Amino acid sequence: MAEMFRFLDSGVHDAALNMAIDEAILIHHLRGEAPPTLRVFRWSQPSISLGRFQNVEREILSDLCRERGVALVRRPTGGRAVYHRDEFTYSVVIGRRYGVPSGVVAAYTYLARGLLEALALLGVQAEISDGRVQKHPSAACFASSTQADLTSGGYKLVGSAQVWREDALLQQGSLPLDDRAEEFYELLRFPNEAARAEALAFYRQKTQPLHAFVPDVSWEQVAEAFRQGFSQALAQEFLPGELSRSELELAEQLVAEKYSKLEWRKERLTLV
Repeated sequence: MAEMFRFLDSGVHDAALNMAIDEAILIHHLRGEAPPTLRVFRWSQPSISLGRFQNVEREILSDLCRERGVALVRRPTGGRAVYHRDEFTYSVVIGRRYGVPSGVVAAYTYLARGLLEALALLGVQAEISDGRVQKHPSAACFASSTQADLTSGGYKLVGSAQVWREDALLQQGSLPLDDRAEEFYELLRFPNEAARAEALAFYRQKTQPLHAFVPDVSWEQVAEAFRQGFSQALAQEFLPGELSRSELELAEQLVAEKYSKLEWRKERLTLV
């Protein structure tokens, strides 16, 4: 009998616990204690997740975030800052033994099939970025294009980041539902207001939220489309499940030891 693949709608959590849950799932998967898992989740307050190696003080107006009630957390994956408000967030944990090819770009391409199927189910025809890497001097993830991106009509829709540990990977991604770019860019550090305005204009030239394509789709419909899309793409149904007690306990431990801080970026993922 084939091993079950798991779909988790883990609900609403704060920023630190959301990141800790993803790492806890990866650790359990490496131990053989968790199946391949697709997780969808929400945030208890507006949040910015920073790429693992980003410099917070150089790129983010931390005091303004605090004033506006925007949480900051560092992701275990790389990439640039993502604003989590009116967006759909997913993560995938899976290993080579389930057919994922070696190498970051190859693995992105493999998993992108699930994203493409999900978007198609929502009525959006998308494609993988053509491979040209374009960067803009901004801390924001969606200001740059990489080989991991999905676009539709030339607009970036989904941004993803990845980390490998041994023979397994964690991929985290964001699909903006509505345009919150202006309030996000107010929280990013720029040398002057002209540079901020230029970066925001560039963002809006390159990016569109999902509701620009399908105005009435709900978060719950997107979640189900992701479950079905990944099931179709990987030829293995992702069945609804729950976090194990052990995964949740480890996540809470990781919050206390790691994700409640922003300074852990030079550490390796904790494999305990």
